[in-house]
Amino acid sequence: MTIGTAVGVESTPIAVDVVILGAGINGAALARELVLNGLSVVVVDADDIAAGTTRWSTRLVHGGLRYLEYGELALVRESLAERNRLLRLAPHLVRPLGFVVPVQGWFGGLASAAARILGFEACARRWAGERGRGGLTVACGLWLYDLLSTGSVWPRRCLVRGGEPGMPAVDVARYPLAGIYDDAQMVFPERFTVELLVDARTIAAEKQVFFSIFTRRTAHLESDGRLRVASVAAQNQEQGSEFVLVPRAIVNATGAWVDHTLGELLPAGGGAEGRLQSGDLQSGKHLTGQRLIGGTKGSHLLVDHAGLREALGARGVYAEAADGRPVFVLPFGARLVLVGTTDIPFAGDPSAARTDADEIDYLVAAVRLLFPAVAPSRGDVVQHYCGVRPLPARRANGPTPAGITRRHMLVRLDGAPLPLWSIVGGKLTTCRSLAEGAAAEVLAVLGLPVAATSRTRPLPGACSLREGEELAERCAASGLVAGVPDAAARAMADAVVGLFGTRAGAAVGIDPTLSGAGVADREAFQPLGDSPLPRRVVRFCLDHEWAETLADIVERRLLLAFDPELSMATLRAVAGELVRAGRLPAERSDSEIASFVEMMAERYGKRLKDQGLKDQN
Repeated sequence: MTIGTAVGVESTPIAVDVVILGAGINGAALARELVLNGLSVVVVDADDIAAGTTRWSTRLVHGGLRYLEYGELALVRESLAERNRLLRLAPHLVRPLGFVVPVQGWFGGLASAAARILGFEACARRWAGERGRGGLTVACGLWLYDLLSTGSVWPRRCLVRGGEPGMPAVDVARYPLAGIYDDAQMVFPERFTVELLVDARTIAAEKQVFFSIFTRRTAHLESDGRLRVASVAAQNQEQGSEFVLVPRAIVNATGAWVDHTLGELLPAGGGAEGRLQSGDLQSGKHLTGQRLIGGTKGSHLLVDHAGLREALGARGVYAEAADGRPVFVLPFGARLVLVGTTDIPFAGDPSAARTDADEIDYLVAAVRLLFPAVAPSRGDVVQHYCGVRPLPARRANGPTPAGITRRHMLVRLDGAPLPLWSIVGGKLTTCRSLAEGAAAEVLAVLGLPVAATSRTRPLPGACSLREGEELAERCAASGLVAGVPDAAARAMADAVVGLFGTRAGAAVGIDPTLSGAGVADREAFQPLGDSPLPRRVVRFCLDHEWAETLADIVERRLLLAFDPELSMATLRAVAGELVRAGRLPAERSDSEIASFVEMMAERYGKRLKDQGLKDQN
């Protein structure tokens, strides 16, 4: 059976070692880790790859400076080690990013920080003060951050006077001091997740083990251990594909949907009671009667304001809002600024979470406090996004949302007819180490040793800055051969290499074994509407990266959804390639585009460049 093939309901059940539910960054990393150890793996997702929790983050790869206040030293140490590792293994997608912490004075926050470390959150909030963390508190945190970053070759952190050259133009009158440190940014975790799965497919072929991905599918576990997988589209139709898997183990990696997935997955009375109480949430310990996930809603804004982007420069700002909550103001490409995030308890369907007006006002106010000279307005917010963090459920008298641990946990459930785990928590930075630990536990239960890990394995597109520049030159030369004007050819090459790394040649049809400009297909190199990308990359995503729909391409493969110049012409060009590839009936093209435009406005508050601004009410 090949990837994406539908198997009839009467087909012979397929034996597989592990089924992973969820094709987000954690599920993808675990699939790769298990295949590295020679296991056959099937990944099932109710939507597309990276369509849920993965893409709602602040898009940082960081140690977690604020976690120090909550005593999460082990988490910070692990995160710093993984940050350094991901910079080596995926340099095309994970880039260093310097940070500035604006400080109002020397004193303040020491007593609050000490109380928080000791677990006295109520005292910490009461003693926080109005001026936030002082210079001494920040200096102590940066020193400890350095101490935990074992083996790092990065510059040491320091405290300096505000307004120094090369720093963001934060209001010096209000913030005369600044802490400086370095972390990293993963602008496109969607691409990172796709490459994890591409690598898993490559490893499976080398080891000759079965690996497949099925998107837009639901799963139901029968009492005999068989897993019935059905098409999501078939739920409201008389006919649809359905097949049966016989796994040795299942891992629920559906993020904020973990509890919902368990409710859909388990047969009546067959293990739903195998839940954890949040206060005792630890790997391997199972109690009864409580849900696993107690997520919080986090919203982010994309701001298009030239003055703010120039004032920010090449560094990010990690500051405190008026209520003391952490806020990030980050460069997001050459033009946009990413602002986040909120942290609001959320108990509904994660897919229904939306950024509300109060959150927009809150984040805009935080930026205006930092950058009064170039303060953005609500009209400068061209897009927002919102998602639910898959944090552990907490007790009624437990910590505040900000204080809930960001550690990941692999929780095994009692009562299921086969080994069944759920992944709770986690973050982008630790996806690889989470997968390594989870794979070790799954292998142990299956009676198998750990034969390999991904600690030194680069992602398929990994390339250094210099290698990327050389590849971009070749891609641009091929564009010129295809008749693309010089400036457009260079923009095309930079965009393709930025998304695909060393796989850029394959994406545009250049033989990577040849030097100089490759043979260029003139039609394939035509621009994708108003995007600098060439048309050919759409077919590459369809054929090699499991994309199926317009949204898959625009939101999660080519990341055009974040392009401030996204236009109807670009959407029509993408839809045209889907029609050409036989993935979209021509008569449905217009309605597909209309639905997508409506979704972008409703979910992201985004209008195409020729539609005007959305009223942010």
